[in-house]
Amino acid sequence: MVKLNNIVIFACNEGGHFAQLMALKELFSKYDSVILTDNKRANKGIPSLKDVKAIEFAMAFADKRDELTKDKDRKLTHASYLSAYWKLFKQCHAIWKKYRPKVIISTGSNIAVPLCFIAKFYGSHFVYIETRAKVYNKTISGKIVERFADKVIVQWPEMVDVYKGHAEYYGTLV
Repeated sequence: MVKLNNIVIFACNEGGHFAQLMALKELFSKYDSVILTDNKRANKGIPSLKDVKAIEFAMAFADKRDELTKDKDRKLTHASYLSAYWKLFKQCHAIWKKYRPKVIISTGSNIAVPLCFIAKFYGSHFVYIETRAKVYNKTISGKIVERFADKVIVQWPEMVDVYKGHAEYYGTLV
């Protein structure tokens, strides 16, 4: 059994996922917290992040998005992202090994999937918070992690039925 540290990793992608994670800012100072994101602008100069132990970046998907955005002639396919997904998994694994967190909390999106599997493999608890943008159906990440997550939290009461009782409603973050 791997020895886990009393660390909580809060993980999310940029944009709305990051905004929703920032709604949990009161938890950052209560735990030995690490932020894991692909939001290049995340830094300890942001008042909400002043109490975190560290900010780590897993940029594989963000880099792939940037690459595909610059090359307008290149056709976007799911296969375009396979190598990025593998790199993201390796980045998340390296960060997990660095901190060995007891808990990982993720507001999504694609960063949640490798972290969920890594958490389950090593014995960390994994909490997935489905995005507020989903009212009547699950995200792709939600569909993948719901069976493995220790807890799925939804931000709309209707989503409890969508997750067939595998989720809990606590209200909205933002």
